[in-house]
Amino acid sequence: MAIATASGVVDTDALVADEKVVDMQNQFRLLDVDENQFMTILNKLPSQQAIREKVNWLEDQYFPNLTVLAASAASADTVLTVTTGEGDYFRAGDLIRFGRSGEVAEVVSASANAITVTRALGSVAAATAQTGEDILIIGNVSAQGADYGVLKVTTRVLGYNYTQITRHPFGFTNTETVIETYGPGDPANEIAKKLVEHKRALENQALNGPRKYDTGLSKGWMGGVTEFISTNVTNAVGTLSLTALDSALQSIFQHGSMSKVIFAAPTPAAALSRLLANNWVQASPSDEVYGAKVSAFINGAYGASVPVITKRNWGKEQAANGQRGGWMLVLDLAYIKKRPLRDRGTRLLRNRQAPGVDSQVHEYLTEMSLEVAVEKAHGILKGITG
Repeated sequence: MAIATASGVVDTDALVADEKVVDMQNQFRLLDVDENQFMTILNKLPSQQAIREKVNWLEDQYFPNLTVLAASAASADTVLTVTTGEGDYFRAGDLIRFGRSGEVAEVVSASANAITVTRALGSVAAATAQTGEDILIIGNVSAQGADYGVLKVTTRVLGYNYTQITRHPFGFTNTETVIETYGPGDPANEIAKKLVEHKRALENQALNGPRKYDTGLSKGWMGGVTEFISTNVTNAVGTLSLTALDSALQSIFQHGSMSKVIFAAPTPAAALSRLLANNWVQASPSDEVYGAKVSAFINGAYGASVPVITKRNWGKEQAANGQRGGWMLVLDLAYIKKRPLRDRGTRLLRNRQAPGVDSQVHEYLTEMSLEVAVEKAHGILKGITG
């Protein structure tokens, strides 16, 4: 067989393809970066180890002293209708103040939805009271030598959630792990990727997971923060206005601590920056909340600078019809706590393959729950489209 020859100067095309060293950057460029800020914060916040598959916490509150009229009352009326069940807030001797007129009256007796009163104590005359008007309990009065009256306390509430097992396995043949490749190689490359993917799953569950336990399967689902929030939910906001924003935030900031953080999809975050141009302070590169980068701060009527964290990964989702692309989620970090089960926090478990199998299988595994107390301290604005 004749030997192949070539004439002239040898160029790169004359080389055998596999003879050339590939000009390859020795790292991968990922499509997205780690945008799981809520889980970053949870990992930095104080946590408490769970000791079983169900976690509990106790909630209580001060005795209520405010309700509203459920029906108008003429100046001569001595029986006032209040929101059903909220008549139980009152006891004989309570002094109440009508919000509009400032009139003060004394409670004679109370039922579940009505209170009987003596009108016009003091200098303000009795006046017609309107439906929806505030009724404030300003104190209680007793005669000399009187008994202490009716005893009333609030009922404690038992909060609960379940631990959920989250797993992300991955594996390679032993041959694949020892061949020479560009980049960090497997399993090192996949170990780094799977950690972020595992963290992403934990964050989505901590935000939106359902709360459930199946005794037949011995399987628990960890309820996320949105499973608990019911009071301060504003749906179908549409174009964000100052009126809608103020109304929603005032209700959310009325309860809990001032350690609140706003997580906003890009569309609501942009709307906030335009709407609050005079009270929107761009964060510096060093500004963080428990390790999560802050986009900006809202200053003003809420008594503190409120961090705004842009959830850029929510920008992939739609904004209409209550979907997360239009969300602004306000969470009180003082009332949220991660509850990993004892010795079952996030771990990389190596060599899970069966004996004799010529491969390597590893997995990230976490069993945890979430404590979300005082649901009125949190809130969601949905459907912000601009």
